[in-house]
Amino acid sequence: MKSLLPGIRNFLWPVDKVIRLRRAELTFWAFVLAVAYLPLPFGFLAWFALARPLAILSKLHGKELFKAAYFYAFFSNLFQLYWIAAVTPPGMVAAIFIMSLYPAIIIYAFARLYHTKKWLGLAVLPFLWIGMEYFRSLLEIAFPWTDLAYSQGYYLTFIQIVSVIGCYGLSFILVLVNMFVWQLFSKSNRLETRVSCTIATIVLLVSVYLYGYVVFAPYPEPGNFKVALLQGNVDLETKWKPETRPRNFVLYDSLAQIAVQENVDLIIWPETAAPTYLRNATWYSRAAKETAKKSGTYNLIGSLDVEFDGKTEKSYNSAFQVNPHGTIDAIHHKIKLVPFSEQSPYRDYLPFLTRDFIEKYLDAVKTHKVQWWSNFYTGDSIVVFNIGDSSYSVLICFEVAFPDFVRQCVLKGADFMVNITNDTWFGRSPGPFQHMRIAVFRAVENRTWLARCANSGISAVIDPYGREIVRAGLYVREVLIADIKPLESQTFFTRHGPIVGIFSLWVTGSIIFIFFVVWLIRGISGERFTRITSFGRRAK
Repeated sequence: MKSLLPGIRNFLWPVDKVIRLRRAELTFWAFVLAVAYLPLPFGFLAWFALARPLAILSKLHGKELFKAAYFYAFFSNLFQLYWIAAVTPPGMVAAIFIMSLYPAIIIYAFARLYHTKKWLGLAVLPFLWIGMEYFRSLLEIAFPWTDLAYSQGYYLTFIQIVSVIGCYGLSFILVLVNMFVWQLFSKSNRLETRVSCTIATIVLLVSVYLYGYVVFAPYPEPGNFKVALLQGNVDLETKWKPETRPRNFVLYDSLAQIAVQENVDLIIWPETAAPTYLRNATWYSRAAKETAKKSGTYNLIGSLDVEFDGKTEKSYNSAFQVNPHGTIDAIHHKIKLVPFSEQSPYRDYLPFLTRDFIEKYLDAVKTHKVQWWSNFYTGDSIVVFNIGDSSYSVLICFEVAFPDFVRQCVLKGADFMVNITNDTWFGRSPGPFQHMRIAVFRAVENRTWLARCANSGISAVIDPYGREIVRAGLYVREVLIADIKPLESQTFFTRHGPIVGIFSLWVTGSIIFIFFVVWLIRGISGERFTRITSFGRRAK
């Protein structure tokens, strides 16, 4: 530990004044980029916040380059994701340290190409960045929360383009504009180059805006399927304590009876609104089913589930559809779990990452006031719930952050989407607001209605253009009711998927593979050269 501290101190505050000033500037620009994600209309900052860091990092080489790139990525993620510590401190630390590797590797690869051929580095930069964004959505340690596109969540006209190119396509355009801004202000470039970069920037911005302006429907379409969102606003202690747990069911029963006065087709409870294993807890199960029977309509209830496969007891974060007769129709087990919060990634291969293992050495995991590290298992398939002629799929919390996952739900037959969540963990931090804007992107990408029900907010019904038809803010108890319209046609994105992300990943993977092969060949060649020279010396 003593040998580690000087390294950390030098990483944060180097002795070399030049390096210190450079890292101070990188820290400033990391903060500027983070501001673009705040629940404020500052998304425009993301159109140029990467320009200066790219200019700085492109001048560095070797280990100095990678250290500086990691430093920038570390603080960029820290400023954007600090609020995760309210839920899971070790999860926040793990997320930042792991996620910072992605941009650092990409920036390193870009700079190496840029030093070889400037035009080559600039040409592949957007593909490298988007390849990184797409890649980090694929693994069990996936946390695709900070994609560049999400910084534009409050600019509805600008984000309409995602119905064609997806959020990865919008991120691609953002990187392009940042690259043009960098070249525009680069003193080494000729006037002609600067003018070209200015024109390209204007054309991109105007094109994206004009597309959104043309396709944006002036008014929401009237719907024929009525949903009710029950925002119970139950604090975490009341929710999970055994002695106060029954209050949840009394509360949601009363809210459901308010909703049925509007003749709704579906009543939606938030994530784990029924804080128990619903199929196994007799009293709680009976109470939830009785609420559905009294309401005379379908209830979607967030709860937990458990199954036994003969050897292992597997628990799931789940959503249950209970019909008007008080019978469970179908169950969705959450598929996309939050790493180091809902699951231990690759628990079967890396047992030292499991909660049980860490509890032996870290008492805080046992004694923390709120259980912020669960051992859920992942569901194995997408479920489409049916109500008469309409159908929908459920996105539990984090699942809304995966574009292709939501697209697969629509392709499987979902007419609209339901997102249930419990963002109470995040307090009044940027977390609940960012989570809400991510849901907006999923609605626009697939031109589908999305009903979002959160325990303590933000709940809303979002139309296919990202407008919030009804909304309940943070920490209020409210019943929201709105008419939605089932899906009529599929967007280009829905039909063809994240083409920009997939193609960029192929480019990124190919470049990194080539770098690896070159490094391997040079290493073998260097070893052979050492052996030859060593043999020559021995012969003499």
